[in-house]
Amino acid sequence: MPKTLTLTSEVLAGDIPCLIAAPLNLPTKAPLVFILHGLGSRKEKMLTGLYELASAGFRAVALDARLHGERADAWERDLKLNQDYFGTTSEMIEGTAQDISCLVDHFAPSAAGIHGISLGGYIAFAALVDEPRLAASSIALGSPDWLGPLRRFGLGPGHPAWERAAALNPLDLLPKVLPPRPLLMLHGAADTVVPPDGVIALEEKLRPLYAANPERLKLQLYPGLGHDYPDEMLTSTCAWFEQFLSVEA
Repeated sequence: MPKTLTLTSEVLAGDIPCLIAAPLNLPTKAPLVFILHGLGSRKEKMLTGLYELASAGFRAVALDARLHGERADAWERDLKLNQDYFGTTSEMIEGTAQDISCLVDHFAPSAAGIHGISLGGYIAFAALVDEPRLAASSIALGSPDWLGPLRRFGLGPGHPAWERAAALNPLDLLPKVLPPRPLLMLHGAADTVVPPDGVIALEEKLRPLYAANPERLKLQLYPGLGHDYPDEMLTSTCAWFEQFLSVEA
């Protein structure tokens, strides 16, 4: 039988707007999964993902990224992007990754996972670098290579945005801190918005480090798919967390 689910809207850890879905009477310390939206979107667009993750037995938490949704300064996002695209993007990514750690502190779950889509994928990669309590992850349409977008805009070493991105680049940092935590990467092979080069490069770097646990690292490329999020990505994500995050209290 389908589980009875609850859905609540709360502002947590001071100023983080969240939607929380969970099975009725789920234990307080039960595993949770964060789900992160893309650029220009908001937590309410993640309702299908919240439903599917909660139906799988998790507490599912969607939050508004910095400069999005119900954040007090969301109205400034487009102006700030026009004035300083890379600086503003860094603000959103790094700030929201910090919010994830605050929410892990708030919930203190038995285990935590993260699923990010597009901009949410960039945030998830950043959070995985700094937050060891994220025990499993599924990332769709995001990239760990923060230098790639700068190259595509003709920027290189010596530019302030380059120096900052190089110092914090998950492509270089994750091999040092991620293994053996499970990582699933889902990407359209024909994506021109966020090309798959970054996840391909990360998989190549990580593969030798997962030699003892090869099932914990997976890159799924979808032939002919662009920057889209088909239902199969969510289905695979739920199965991934069911495999690698215990739903037992």
